[in-house]
Parts: sequence; structure tokens; C-alpha cells
Amino acid sequence: MSFDIRETRLRNDYKQIRALVNRSEFIHILNTDGDPVEKYLIQFTCKGVEKINSAGKPLLREKHEVTVYLHAEYPLKQPQLKWQTPIFHPNIHVTGAVCIGAWWPAKTLDELLLTLGEMIQYKNYDPKDPMNSKAAAWALRHKQIFPIDRRNLKGQSLEDLIVLGEEESDELGINIL
Repeated sequence: MSFDIRETRLRNDYKQIRALVNRSEFIHILNTDGDPVEKYLIQFTCKGVEKINSAGKPLLREKHEVTVYLHAEYPLKQPQLKWQTPIFHPNIHVTGAVCIGAWWPAKTLDELLLTLGEMIQYKNYDPKDPMNSKAAAWALRHKQIFPIDRRNLKGQSLEDLIVLGEEESDELGINIL
């Protein structure tokens, strides 16, 4: 992949992530590195399971951090992800490694962030192919409590805010649908 194509992709990714962060109250960029940006520290402020107590009850956490590194082979290969805060999830190893499955080539980086957030919320998990077998066994026994957090991480885009069928005029008197 040529440098120009990769650089363009990195710059477009940054724009899309900024747009996502601007419309979502649950996804935040804590730090970036590079120009164009190749490394992100992302924080999610939604409920997820930090650990399980001795009675098997989930202890929840509301701030989760993950680093996203866009290495030299990105976007042909998925970004390197490392969870920075404690999390108990079938597809996140205790070391912080994350399994996002084989869908990467068809996704964008902002979609990946939404997927990670949905993993925190237990809207997205695969106990059949676990990186944490203890979390997978627990998840299979406790499906009835999922998702842990039902809030929509995506936020509202401009299109979501426009009410179809209602006309309004702008300052020039032009009707806008």
C-alpha cells in the first residue's frame, strides 16, 4: 500500500472518529500520537463488567480505556488493540488483547470503536470463541442480564435530528425538508 493511500486513510479515520466523539456522550479521545494520527487512547463511559465477585455477581465499571494502534500494515490488517482498564469479557484477554473476529476488512475505525463499546455493554460477545474462558462460561450462565448497559453509544447524526416531512424556512426563506 502506498504511503499516500495510508496517510489519506489515517486522516479520514481521524475525521470519522472526531465526528463520532462529537455526537456520542460515551466515547472520548484521551490522547493521540502521530501526524496523521496512528495511535489513540479511547475512553468509553458506559457500564461494563470489571470483574465478578465470589458470589458470581458482576462488579461494574463506568470508565474503560483502550489503545488503538494503526501499525504500518493498517488498514489491510486490523489495528492493534490493548485494553488498559480491567474488564471481564469473553473476547478480551486478561492481558488486554482483544478479539474482534474476522469482520475487520469490511469495517471502518469508527465502526470498530462502536463495536468495542458494545462489547463493554455486553451487546456484542461471542462465548463460543473466547479469549477469556471464565468470562465466556459466566456470560453463558447470565445471558438474561445482558446488555449490561442499554444506552446507544452512536449518538445522533445530523440526519437523525431532521424530522422528515416537516418543512422549515432558513433565513433566506428557502424551505428545508
